[in-house]
Amino acid sequence: MKNAFINDLLPEGFKVLLPAEAHIEESISRVILDLFFNNGYNLVKTPMMEYEDNTSTNSLKYLNNNSFMLMEPETKKVLILRSDITSQVAKLASTKLKHYCRPIRLAYSGEAIRNTKNSYQTDRQFKQIGAEVLGGAANTSLIEILSITTDILLNFKINNITIDFSLPTIFRLLEKKFSLNKKSNKIIKEAIDNKDISAITQKKFSYIIGLISLAGTIEEAKKEFKRHSFPKPVKCILNEFFKLTAQIKRKFPNLPITVDITEGKSFLEYNKFGFKIYNKDNAYPIAIGGDYITNNNEHGIGITFLVNKIIGSVTLKNKKRIYVPYDEENIPRKLYGKNILIKELFPNKKSSLEAKKQKCDFILKNNGKLEEV
Repeated sequence: MKNAFINDLLPEGFKVLLPAEAHIEESISRVILDLFFNNGYNLVKTPMMEYEDNTSTNSLKYLNNNSFMLMEPETKKVLILRSDITSQVAKLASTKLKHYCRPIRLAYSGEAIRNTKNSYQTDRQFKQIGAEVLGGAANTSLIEILSITTDILLNFKINNITIDFSLPTIFRLLEKKFSLNKKSNKIIKEAIDNKDISAITQKKFSYIIGLISLAGTIEEAKKEFKRHSFPKPVKCILNEFFKLTAQIKRKFPNLPITVDITEGKSFLEYNKFGFKIYNKDNAYPIAIGGDYITNNNEHGIGITFLVNKIIGSVTLKNKKRIYVPYDEENIPRKLYGKNILIKELFPNKKSSLEAKKQKCDFILKNNGKLEEV
């Protein structure tokens, strides 16, 4: 018995979903995909594995470090188990779908597997459901995706959300300008990672203090922006970002927006910005997204819903469970769809008792009427 129990243990980050959670996950998936489909997004499916050579592209190079690898027996080529679907969809849009009319709107759903956990995903196998817009105006595409996202979350009665932005462009600029990976600049890198202003003493790094100070609400960030001096490239990036958030605020005046420049290292697969969406009941984001450039130099914006982080916040409307005795053949048509019908599979003189065991609310009688269990 002891050995059997050990064999049932799963690796860290992998788990079984029992009926209640599995049902909620599937229901969430349907709602998300239906709402995107109703807004003109076409569903695509991508392979679970690809050759390593196929993933050595700009949009995927940061993700390979998170992927499980194995060797194909016949060809001896290295296979990558997909750790992210967004990047696959972006590649699909720039290859097999490159002749489709732009902007192209795509949606997807599937499992992703990673070899490590990260700051926002504690599971190593998880369901990704999301959507991408490619070839559209950047700001308008983002507004559209956020609009559909708020509709989706309202459908789940999740209405107290915050969107948190980061600017990987600035983080890449800092890495290039100050060679943050060098040991000599280890203190600066740690100061940025830990948001430790006191550790920055050299004058040439002074504007990094201003960048760290920008963390907070968008209103606070704008005030800090006016208080500090920044090099022209950084200033241009920030001005462009503030224009974007102003446009979002006009569309969603009640949506709290926060920013954390130093989180850029978590979004290096994105181009100008990345974002996470939180709700008040969850310490982890329930959706992540950002903009990117494909290998065809096409601009894309996407969002991925982290379904495993939404499950705990969703309560589904309970359907009535109706027990149908073995010899009951005439089931009223009106009962289909709106109820869960549990049909008896063998003759049973104690159908009422069995209905209780099956946790049914009603039992169907010969006259087509329902009797409370």
